[in-house]
Amino acid sequence: MVKLIELIDDFQLNQRIEGKKHFYISLCTTRLTRWRTYVETEFQIVDLEGVRPAHIKSYIQVCQGTGKEINSTINVSIATLRVFFNSLVEEEYLSEHENPMRRIKNLKEVKKVIVTFNDEEVSRILNDVKENTYSNIKDKLILIFLFDSGIRVSELCNIKTNDVSRKHILIHGKGSKQRLIYISKLMRKYMRKFEAIKKERFNHRPDDEIGEYYFLEQSAERLSRSRINQILKEHCKRVGVRKEVRCSPHDCRDYYAQKQLRNGIDIYSLSRLMGHFDTQITSKYLKGLEQEEVFKIGNTTSLLNYLKLK
Repeated sequence: MVKLIELIDDFQLNQRIEGKKHFYISLCTTRLTRWRTYVETEFQIVDLEGVRPAHIKSYIQVCQGTGKEINSTINVSIATLRVFFNSLVEEEYLSEHENPMRRIKNLKEVKKVIVTFNDEEVSRILNDVKENTYSNIKDKLILIFLFDSGIRVSELCNIKTNDVSRKHILIHGKGSKQRLIYISKLMRKYMRKFEAIKKERFNHRPDDEIGEYYFLEQSAERLSRSRINQILKEHCKRVGVRKEVRCSPHDCRDYYAQKQLRNGIDIYSLSRLMGHFDTQITSKYLKGLEQEEVFKIGNTTSLLNYLKLK
């Protein structure tokens, strides 16, 4: 008999060995512990051998019954359980046939239209940032990164000076996946300004005090997620962005995705640029476009547009 609590501990250890982020490991452990506590309390199950699909379904039903979790949130817990049990199959604690998650499906989610910034709002936000101090130029470049590359806020915080080259930036994304993002002309222009004033700002400090991160606060400390949120919200409020836009860094990512689609990019290329594991994740951004816009994209990228016919 193998205890569930021991398997969860082992799963957590494997995640650390694989280099998964501490925040991700913590969330997975919390979800698995919550499920383990449920099956132990309700069914007196403490060993792997006692777990059946019915116990998973019962847990899902209880999550639905609380009224505190929407289906998309419950699906995240289902995904964590799926990863956990798949790992047990890989390590031969279970056969594929014995996997209780084998036939468990995700719940249907309400498809929401993504409301994000429009071009005019983005222009007002960027033009609202002055360029007369280190902080100003840093803040403006941060906003340009968010809007012009679709980068996640955590990825932006983790950019190191050595990750930046002349044409692209190495991004350390979710699940320890790496990808390259391009440097646009606008990004390059403000990166040069930022790098020059950054050198001047920290010229008096020894290298070991400056650290390895590209974006630094006035104190030479690494940039925080909360500070990026604050920068964006301050300028959104000042320029009067519509109330239905949350003004979070993820809204900048939504804007980037929809703008790229309007410009005719294909889903596969967009998926790679955004660091998605699956094109199905990327395809949700199509739902935020009006039908006429989708038709326009299809017409622009029509396969026969550039063929010469006699």
